[in-house]
Amino acid sequence: MTATRAIASPSPNTLGDKPKAIGFVRNDVSGPHAPRHALDVQRHANTLGYQHVYTVRPPAEVDDPIGYALGIAAGLEIQVIVVFDLGHVDCQPALICDAGFDLETVCPQSTWVHSAHRAPGIGTGSV
Repeated sequence: MTATRAIASPSPNTLGDKPKAIGFVRNDVSGPHAPRHALDVQRHANTLGYQHVYTVRPPAEVDDPIGYALGIAAGLEIQVIVVFDLGHVDCQPALICDAGFDLETVCPQSTWVHSAHRAPGIGTGSV
């Protein structure tokens, strides 16, 4: 008698399996190109295999647009923040990475990996 063993087939990749990402587009940086940059950011996140949850476009009256985006990212339990270029993070990727998020840029296509574990409550109250 031959023993048979069922081998489970790998389950298809569902949205729950993908790392979650938000886009971050600042109108003061992108200017009239903001709508196109928002689409480029979403497309880039999807191309890289992330679950694009939302694109943050802080209101003009927000004093700290980066803190605003970090607060939303923490609240949504995001792993990756995608921006069009480094100008959106004041040319300081460490502002995102030190908060515990990976950073992706569309132009030039680059990745910065988080440098710290997200502290409990980071960004809360920034929204």
